[in-house]
Amino acid sequence: MSDETKARLAEARVAMAGVSPRARGEEKTRLAIDWIYRWGWSSPSTLDLATGGKRTGLAARLTRQKLIKSSRTEAGGGIKGIPIHLLTLTSIGLDEAERLREDLIQYELDAFKIDQTKLRHDEISQRATADALKKGTIINFKTPKELAAKSEKGVKQPDVLWINGAGQRIGIEVELSAKWDRKLDEFVFSCLQSMSDKANAVNKVNTVALVSDSKAILKRYKEAFTPGSKFGIWEKNERGFWTQTKAAEVPTWAEGKIIWQFIE
Repeated sequence: MSDETKARLAEARVAMAGVSPRARGEEKTRLAIDWIYRWGWSSPSTLDLATGGKRTGLAARLTRQKLIKSSRTEAGGGIKGIPIHLLTLTSIGLDEAERLREDLIQYELDAFKIDQTKLRHDEISQRATADALKKGTIINFKTPKELAAKSEKGVKQPDVLWINGAGQRIGIEVELSAKWDRKLDEFVFSCLQSMSDKANAVNKVNTVALVSDSKAILKRYKEAFTPGSKFGIWEKNERGFWTQTKAAEVPTWAEGKIIWQFIE
């Protein structure tokens, strides 16, 4: 799907007034199918948010029409932030989604192959993106699947890429568990690299937004990204063990380029 088409779809969310109920329903169907296609799956509440923000029973309607199917998650809603049901495309829904797109990505129809250990992380990524679109903070985005399809092997990519009205690219990093030692050093280094001139065109960003539901994690990361803070550069030695080869500092140009977003 071209950027122009995506922009028109985004505008449609705002310009629903005066449109016939049938046309509105068809537009919501297109938005919903495309959303699930790009993310791989969604949840009923997130799908409502991504297609207008109101609870309309859209998921139930699309399920009746055999365009999507609903599968109960392993957690079954027992853990906060993990949806009770996953919504995925049926073969009919996939045909419809690909009919409306210009750029294709590989879609997995089998809901049981979705990595359920990442559901909470991915649900937060989707909801934050849908909310940003609804508020007009961004006009476009790239999902992990879309980024991976064009990324160079071994290159760090953000969890989600947002694009605002000024054309700036914002790399979203959803952090739900704290990183330590080498993992934290590598995370800091990779985020800085993604904003530097050394980043490849696909994953280069202007700013990085760190999103978490833990104030303690955000506080710790703020300290790690403060200009002048030191972090290690790690490499594997000849025996295959990770070792810190040198230390580096967060550069002064990083000031103001990291956004901190706490979510409930």
